[in-house]
Amino acid sequence: MKRLLHLTRDLAVSLLVIGAGVAAYRFGVMALVEAVLPLTETQVTVVRRIGVIAVLLLGYWLVARFYERRAVTELGFKPLPIGLGAVAGAVLIGLTIASLFALGSYRLLAYRGFAAAWPIVAMIFLAAVLEEVVFRGVLFRLLEKHAGTVKALAVQAVIFGGLHLFNEGTTAVTAVSVTLLGAFWAAIYVSTRNLWVVIANHFTWNVAIFVSGVPLSGQEKWRAAAPFESSAEGPAWLTGGGFGPEDSVLNVLVLAVAFGGLAYRAWRRGHFLSEPR
Repeated sequence: MKRLLHLTRDLAVSLLVIGAGVAAYRFGVMALVEAVLPLTETQVTVVRRIGVIAVLLLGYWLVARFYERRAVTELGFKPLPIGLGAVAGAVLIGLTIASLFALGSYRLLAYRGFAAAWPIVAMIFLAAVLEEVVFRGVLFRLLEKHAGTVKALAVQAVIFGGLHLFNEGTTAVTAVSVTLLGAFWAAIYVSTRNLWVVIANHFTWNVAIFVSGVPLSGQEKWRAAAPFESSAEGPAWLTGGGFGPEDSVLNVLVLAVAFGGLAYRAWRRGHFLSEPR
């Protein structure tokens, strides 16, 4: 019970500080900036997104440094691991997407170019930073601290998967596929102890889906801005249906192998915390 109370306290402090900082920036600082500076709608969007990322990371750093009283090593910039993480994200989901095109389950209809895609790519990056800071940087890391790696992997993956069930196009497969995806990204964190590697993997994973012109986690409206226009034909268990390739049984198999291999490697190298700290 004592550990549960400490975990609840630590989660509450982290999320409160980060959430309050982002809210203050969006509804306070940005309102002032828009009132004082003659910015276009595009400029406002750029400033808002950059600011949200900066405030989010600052809030996380402040909590770690002054509340937890520790060095924030997980935010260290390591170019090679980050680059490898980015390549791996695109390649892993690319295996599923390429297989579905090869099978004729996905069909390429047209190429539109990237002109309309960049604002969506920026939003995808912001979402990747936000989700990784909250789910792996805060939730998983604190669960691991108080309950050990294995329990933390399971609990945060179930929460991550459960929250995505509110997206459009979800099926029974979604509960498995996105939960497994949450476990996979947590395993990357365990293996590298670096949030930027996980963010890079998450970002390129989502960008690869978006660029191909199929639904991204049920996000249908972004498809109009995708560089490629594509359609899906066949059973939802194969194509992923309205949720996209993440829900394909092919992706579940790829993710299961990737997660299993990564988790085993991290465990063999002693990166698992078997006991709470």
